[in-house]
Amino acid sequence: MAILIGLTALLLYLPRVLRLSLAPLARLGLASPRRYRLARQLLQFRQGLATTLRQPPLALAAIFALCSAHWLIRYSLLYLTLDGLGVDVAWVWTFMVQMLSMAAGQLSLLPGGAGGVELTIGAFLLPTLGGETTAAAILIWRFVTYHWYLLAGAPVLAWLLGRSRQSHHRQPSAPSH
Repeated sequence: MAILIGLTALLLYLPRVLRLSLAPLARLGLASPRRYRLARQLLQFRQGLATTLRQPPLALAAIFALCSAHWLIRYSLLYLTLDGLGVDVAWVWTFMVQMLSMAAGQLSLLPGGAGGVELTIGAFLLPTLGGETTAAAILIWRFVTYHWYLLAGAPVLAWLLGRSRQSHHRQPSAPSH
């Protein structure tokens, strides 16, 4: 609760906080252009947040409900995969396993967390489920949460690139003098 109050106060008094923080950031060795870019980005974030919060309350509630439903479903996929494989596990445990494996994927700095996600989820599942069930669960879960998006998005990306190239070729060239 204290963090929420602190963040709210920070957002309310952001310009004043930024002015007061420029000198300490300079003493820490942060270059002037970088300090001002950071300040500008924070002010843009505040402006975007204010714009978002000006939406009608019903629209905000609908957005929140849809986002919550999306992430609830996404973080239930490992549970549903294991349930389909006949493994009885707690949903909260699978939620935590997915959350930690996705964080490891982010920390791996590889596209799609390749390797880090699979390694982490395998490390959690292997001791309790055994090799075959773990391998099947990882293959199914990773296909649904990552590879399917790539397969479904590839034709859309190709279409958008083709459309972009067509519009680029249709643009009249500048007159030469």
